Amino acid sequence: MVSMSATQAIRIEEWQSRTFSAPIRGQIEAELEQLKQRLLQPIIAKIRDSALIKEISWAANEAAALAWCTICPVLVLPLLLEEKVRAALAKWEKQQCLRRQARKQNADSFEDTTCCAVAA
Repeated sequence: MVSMSATQAIRIEEWQSRTFSAPIRGQIEAELEQLKQRLLQPIIAKIRDSALIKEISWAANEAAALAWCTICPVLVLPLLLEEKVRAALAKWEKQQCLRRQARKQNADSFEDTTCCAVAA
């Protein structure tokens, strides 16, 4: 049997009594959520369309989820959120343009059939 010296026993006891603390996941998630809300607030404040707010919020959540997968999510989130929000706005504008074009085509074709029906 191997005997320990008194100093070795004290060192082992000190090491065992230490508490090792890693970052608490819930705390970091809460900080990331607060940062996301602070970044998102001025953007959403300017928008009146609830559907667009929903799309932008979805993009912000996606940015936060992607940022969480990085080494330092708090540093990555601002730029990633900006990129996702810009993409969501561009997609929204494109959809609105297509909807306007579809409405115009429907209105034009409706007028054409109305004219034909009246002429007949």
